[in-house]
Parts: sequence; C-alpha cells; structure tokens
Amino acid sequence: MASKLRDFSALDKFKLERKPVGVKFMLTRPKGIKKLAKELNFCEMLKEAQDNDAFYVGPDQWVCVGVEQMILGMKDPEPVLVSGAFGGDEGLFKDASSCRAMYQYLPRMPKDAVRYVVFAPMDDMTFDPDVLIITADNRQAQTILRSVNYSTGQPFVSKATPVVACAWIYIYPVVSGELNYFVTGLGLGMQAMDIFPPGLFLISVPRNLLPTMMENLKEMAWNPNPPPPPGGKVHRQRVNKLMADLRKKIKEE
Repeated sequence: MASKLRDFSALDKFKLERKPVGVKFMLTRPKGIKKLAKELNFCEMLKEAQDNDAFYVGPDQWVCVGVEQMILGMKDPEPVLVSGAFGGDEGLFKDASSCRAMYQYLPRMPKDAVRYVVFAPMDDMTFDPDVLIITADNRQAQTILRSVNYSTGQPFVSKATPVVACAWIYIYPVVSGELNYFVTGLGLGMQAMDIFPPGLFLISVPRNLLPTMMENLKEMAWNPNPPPPPGGKVHRQRVNKLMADLRKKIKEE
C-alpha cells in the first residue's frame, strides 16, 4: 500500500492511552499487510488494532450474523435479520416491527464496493485512512470534538443505535462525510463482548475532515492538568467583564 501522506502529530500532545486506528475499505487485497488470524466481530477489531500491528479482513471472515456483510455492501441480509424477528425475540426492542424499523436508518457502503477492510494503529499506518478512530476520555474528547467546530462553526453530533454500533463507528462517517462519536457502554453488543470500559469516546473522523482537524489541533491549546473550574458566579463576572471591555473597544473605534 502507498505510504501515508497525512501528518497526525497534532494528536501526540494528548498522550492517548489507546492508539488511534486508521481504517481503509478496499476492493482489492492489500499488499504487505497480514490477514487477521483470529475470529472477531467488526466492533472487536478496533481494540485488536490498538493492541497489535496492522491487519486486513477478507470477505470470508465476517462472523456477526450477517449484519457486517450487510453494512459493508457485500451481501443482502437474511430475512430473519431485517424482519426484526431476531432483535424482537431477544427483547432488545419492544417487538419485531420496532427492530425492523431500525434497519432503514443503518448506514451502508455501496453494494459490492468493498471486499477487504484494513485496520492499522496510527504508528503502523502505511496509508491515508478512510476513517480515523480516536479513543479518548472525557477531557480529551472535549478538545478533539470541537477541533472541527473551531474553524467551521459546525456542530458535532452523535448518531447511533443500541445495536449494530459498528455501522455508526466505521460506515457512517465514510458515507456521510461527517464526524461521529460513540460513547462506550451504550452499545449492547459491545458491552456484552466486554471490549472497552464504559465512558470512553470513540471519535470517528472521515478523511475529508482530517486536514481541518489536524491543522486546528496544532493551534488549539491543551492543558492536561487544568485548574478547578471557578464556578457560576466567578464565570459570569469574567464573561460580563469581557463583554463590557469589548463594547468599550468597539465604541472607541
């Protein structure tokens, strides 16, 4: 695969406990990268990449009841899946109709556009990813999430469902071009597999927003040990003084 072109050093200052992971969707088998040698669900592959070297997953390696092939555009789903019978009978939804309705919202890759998926920790990436997934705690996420808003004013939004979280972590940012984030502990399947402790932010950044994010993060201040917040009264006094000073400055000009 071609060497990576983008500079991700702006993330270094956060000293992230878990490595960011780049994901690339391909039609042809990647060269120079090993094939995943164990059985894992799509959502488990993020942690596998954080803890190991780069790997790829082939079309015969998807194991999660057909839902992974569906959102990757590889196969049409089984009727028992999209009918909602599976989730309804499991008690995950009020009934089969409620579960069936969810499938109309799940993001999917174009049919037959993907056959291989490559995962790599940031320090082992040899490609520009289609989506970069950053695992952050609450404080780190506050700065990382607003790094696109910093220069564009665009809001950051989380879209998710309690099952098939992988669709929103990996697929939605690619097909929508929008940043997304998912908080661990909200996904029922991920919780059942005990992948991450609850309360972490999985921030999925599509390739089109990576230049904006990285440039802004270079400029934005980051204090890993901030002072205690001043509280409502002191904060209001500070804001009111800033506004008064600004009004005075504008009036004088």
